[in-house]
Order: sequence, then C-alpha cells, then structure tokens
Amino acid sequence: MACKSCSTGSCGSKSVTGEVAGCQSNGGCGSGGCNKMNVFDWLSDLDVPQFQRFHVVEVKFKGGRKEYFRNSNKLELHTGDAVMIESSTGIHLGVVSLQGELVRLQLLKKSIKDDDNLKSIVRIATDKDLEKHEQMIARDMPTMYRGRQIIGDLKL
Repeated sequence: MACKSCSTGSCGSKSVTGEVAGCQSNGGCGSGGCNKMNVFDWLSDLDVPQFQRFHVVEVKFKGGRKEYFRNSNKLELHTGDAVMIESSTGIHLGVVSLQGELVRLQLLKKSIKDDDNLKSIVRIATDKDLEKHEQMIARDMPTMYRGRQIIGDLKL
C-alpha cells in the first residue's frame, strides 16, 4: 500500500521495476507522507498506564521548527493537537508531533535532559486561537510582497 499524501507525488506510483516510488519504503512508511518532518510512532501500540506517561512532548511550528515542551498541566494530548505554548515573546501556537516514549528516546539521542529548563504547554488551542492563527497566515504573503516593494523603492 502506498502513501497517497506524499509531497513528492510519487509514492502512489510504481517504478519500472514495480517498486513504489517515493520514500524508498515501498509504501510501508505509514507516516502520512514522505517528507522529512513526518514521524511514525512505532511505539503507539504499547499500552502505557496514564500515570506512567512521559510528560514531555515534541511540538512543531510553522517553518519546520520543532521543540520539546513539558506537559506540566497533564493535558490529554494526542498527536496532531494544536496547543498554545509559552515562549520568551509570549504565547505561540504549535502542533503536537510526537509524544510518549519516542520523545524520551529523541531527548536521549539529542542529549537533552528532561529536567532541563523546558518551557510548558499552556493549554490546548481553542477555536478562537486557530481562527486568529489563520488570519495571521493570510497576512503573510501580502506583508512579504509589501516588504519587497519597500526594499525596491529604497533601492536596498
């Protein structure tokens, strides 16, 4: 079975040799696509009691940035949930990309201690937060074009 949502558009097609093109997993990656930002949670089938769950989650942001945040409020989070996180400049919206034991393994791999000064997840994003985020995204392109126009006018 091939991935249909691949950004390369070739995961669902077969090559001349009959193999599925794309991420070289022959369509078995199960990550929902074939770009470098997708993560397949191969530990999701483990039944871990709620009181033993790892309290750090990986959150991804616009532009491909990923960071780790502490779930100190013990929110019921799932991969793909929009969350509001604290940062030095205020509160930002991100999407949970990884949770559970895989985050612990990622922290070990990147030599980050889970008792380091990780910032916290404030809350799950509301509809109002998501709407405001969409409005900000809609203003990105006009702002970029206006900035380019100003740069051109000033001959910078």
